[in-house]
Amino acid sequence: MNLYFDLPKELRPFLKNPYGTLYPGNGPEVIDQVRPLLAAAAGKNTPVISVGDVTTYNLISAGIFPKLCLVDRLTKRLPVSEQISPTSHSKYCDVRVKNPAGTISDEMVFAIQKALLSDSDIRICVDGEEDLATVPVIAFSKPGTVVLYGQPDEGMVAVTVTDAKKMEMETFFRQILDAKNVRNSTNHASEDELEKAVDSFLKELF
Repeated sequence: MNLYFDLPKELRPFLKNPYGTLYPGNGPEVIDQVRPLLAAAAGKNTPVISVGDVTTYNLISAGIFPKLCLVDRLTKRLPVSEQISPTSHSKYCDVRVKNPAGTISDEMVFAIQKALLSDSDIRICVDGEEDLATVPVIAFSKPGTVVLYGQPDEGMVAVTVTDAKKMEMETFFRQILDAKNVRNSTNHASEDELEKAVDSFLKELF
């Protein structure tokens, strides 16, 4: 049984504020702002992760290759331009997952968790949307990891993962991963079956 967790309305305000430091701008100008942070991460041999096509494209174009990147060929729920679309590179192993818009799927979460433990550089290609992927990425990344993602019409957000930030994101993540938030339109499962599936998923995850 595949699990797709909808983001409850009451939790949506949490997403409006940046999880880390907002660097205003677009393209090369915003990359120049985060270069010192990325240089420090490289010096400490800590990973850099990017979420989103535009963020990933801007980093790769500047010669910066995240250890893990997540893309869905969309920006603000519209297809990315042909100029932005080439985020692939020979150094990445591609993993494809399904994650419908406005959800977090168990498939995407397990792919993120596995990628973070891998020695390979991974590009997760999402069929659907990766907008909520930042939550599990931060929750499961080791302290010191730099996570970059786009804040629509504002710029790029950089999060340096700390134990406190991990705990904050895990708490928020667990609120989403509740049986009452699971889409049941295609599974036709009973409430008891869903609760058991979610319980099994959480035990495997945490």
